Amino acid sequence: MPQMAIAGVASLSEQMDSTLRLEYAAFGAKVRAARAVLELSQDEFAHHVGLTQKSVHRIEQGTFAARRRTIWIIEQFWRDNGIGFEDLRDGGFRLVVSGPVLLR
Repeated sequence: MPQMAIAGVASLSEQMDSTLRLEYAAFGAKVRAARAVLELSQDEFAHHVGLTQKSVHRIEQGTFAARRRTIWIIEQFWRDNGIGFEDLRDGGFRLVVSGPVLLR
């Protein structure tokens, strides 16, 4: 009986790991997509949000868990620059770009 409980814990742990990896990957993809629309290099983007280029690279690769404050700063930068995202149920997202951004 205890082995069944251990197996259940392992399965839950694997699900949590998978969910976190998906969240990291999605946030990294959002950073890449927003940078592309805004025509910013990793270094330029890093400067705007107070990070290093290496940190931006790691976020985009999904290998770095950004702090909540960092995520808030990045999301505020997107809002200030006409970029938004709609999260989808499957972990994906839609990029929303305001018209004026497209005319830059």
